[in-house]
This record gives sequence, C-alpha cells and structure tokens, in this order.
Amino acid sequence: MSENKCTRRNFLAGAGWLATLGTFGGLAVASGRYLFPNVLYEPPLEFKIASPEEYPEGVTFVASKRIFVIREQNLIKVVSGVCTHIGCTVRWSEERNRFECPCHGSMFSANGAVTAGPAPKPLPWYEVSLAPDGRLLVKEDQIVPFQHSLTV
Repeated sequence: MSENKCTRRNFLAGAGWLATLGTFGGLAVASGRYLFPNVLYEPPLEFKIASPEEYPEGVTFVASKRIFVIREQNLIKVVSGVCTHIGCTVRWSEERNRFECPCHGSMFSANGAVTAGPAPKPLPWYEVSLAPDGRLLVKEDQIVPFQHSLTV
C-alpha cells in the first residue's frame, strides 16, 4: 500500500502549477477583453434647445447643456458655460456683468474674455441658427466671434 503523503515538495509543485495556470488564465482573459474595447459615448456637438420666444431678455442658463443663451431684443447668442481652466460651470453675475468661475476664481467679461484667474482662453461662442421646427439649433463644434448672433 502506498501512502499519499503531502510532502513539502509535492505542496510546492502543486502551488507552482496553480500559479502558472492562474497566470496563463489571466493573460487569456486580458487578451479576450482587449477585443472588446471601452467606448466612450460623447454627447452630440449639435443639439436643439427651446424656441427663441422662451428666452427672456438678458442671460439664461441652460443647465442640461451647460450653455448661456443671451437675448438682446431680437438678437440671440450662445456662449459656453464651461470654464476653460478645468471645466467647472461658470455663473453669470448680473450685478457685476460678468461670468465667474466658482472653482479657482477665473472671471470672464460679458463678451467671454478672460479678465482674471487661471483660465487660459476666453469662453467660446457657438453658432446658433433656427431649426425647421422653430427651435434654436446650437453647434458646439462651430466657434464664432462674440459679434456673431442670430436675428429672430
């Protein structure tokens, strides 16, 4: 009769085989995962917001899109509400007539130019047009000068 003893040599050999199989198994799983990469779905750069009549005279923040719609009589402009420093959402200060970033103190004039703080660039102004259904169509991929506006 042979006795099945667990010797130190047998234990270490089994642990070695287990480590080897675990390593190759991990490599196989990682290789399979490589075939299905993560895909980042970004929001569209062209989107519709409400009709011009829904925006009163002055500055209106559209929180879902992080933009400001500025209406001056029959002229409409759209500016980004994202600070160019690290992407915080800026606020419009009516009494100071400027955009202010609450994160690091960047300040932007009413035309989006940097007046203070660490922001490296001015706030971008976006192309805005009237869609066939009467709503405003904002194109974030088309940066326009501050003077550009839509007449409604």
